[in-house]
Amino acid sequence: MRLRPEALRGFAEEVLKRAGADGPSAEAVAWALLEADLRGVGSHGLLRLPVYVRRLEAGLVNPSPRLAPEVRGPVALLDGAHGFGPRVALEAARLAARLAQAHGVGAVAVRRSTHFGMAGLYAETLAQEGLVALVTTNAEPDVVPYGGREKALGTNPIAFAAPAPQGVVVGDLATSQAAMGKVFLARKRGERIPPDWGVDREGRPTEDPHAVHALLPLGGPKGYALALLVEVLSGVLAGAGVTHGIGRMYDEWDRPQDVGHFFLALDPEAFLGREAFLERMGRLWAELKATPPAPGFPEVLLPGELEARRRAQALREGLELPEEVVAELKALGARYGVAWRGDA
Repeated sequence: MRLRPEALRGFAEEVLKRAGADGPSAEAVAWALLEADLRGVGSHGLLRLPVYVRRLEAGLVNPSPRLAPEVRGPVALLDGAHGFGPRVALEAARLAARLAQAHGVGAVAVRRSTHFGMAGLYAETLAQEGLVALVTTNAEPDVVPYGGREKALGTNPIAFAAPAPQGVVVGDLATSQAAMGKVFLARKRGERIPPDWGVDREGRPTEDPHAVHALLPLGGPKGYALALLVEVLSGVLAGAGVTHGIGRMYDEWDRPQDVGHFFLALDPEAFLGREAFLERMGRLWAELKATPPAPGFPEVLLPGELEARRRAQALREGLELPEEVVAELKALGARYGVAWRGDA
């Protein structure tokens, strides 16, 4: 089943507006979810629209947040006012870009936000402005600390991006072995998962996505340390929720999330100059691409290159979504009187 991306975006926007979201919030959420699907990251795509709408209906998301940052030179603190994460994150990214262009560096910490989708989207947005970017967000606890068997930290992703003459390098990784969204997707598809993704309530590895109680940190103690770094930047530094102080998106309906984000933007012009930076990035890109591939690999890819190819293909040929996700979207649209118009 091939679906028209722009039609899907319009459908999602209209559903969100009918549910009460203001225009900027509806546009930001629809953009973020669709862009994740276009890149093949279905765990952060339109699969999430029903729960976003449900939290809005429950009064746990502010449909029209007033975003007024406190700016101190190159640093800012942004209160997300419990708005939709993509709406808040896009505002934070724009602010970080303005600060970096004015000071060479821009750092924005965000509190009282919600799940913002795929972290790499915001890093890529900054890189498209010619900036080097680092973006982090904390999340509700789903990951055991190294050596533990109870949830203590979120999947706490780290994303970075940098421009180059050949394109944009975009790295986006959860500090858990896998994102919880991938476990949700495996549940919907009736698929097994790799045994190193998560553990059951006894702390034993499991291939059954329905038995997953907690996720494992990426690379053992190294991923645990990176997750802690994200918690400090996105939670502690921002004054946002920390660990169990963050509301669970799918499980808790009596409190807002209070997710925290962190955005760092660097302007190469303030360092060695943009032209010199791009020339050096171009050589780095070319050198990595010239690396002979190992057996079983057709080529060496840069972070974000595969996702960019998937996006280009989906825009040309249409987007594929699982049938069960399409059925949920159609049911959501019917509830709000929004006609389905995604089919190619």
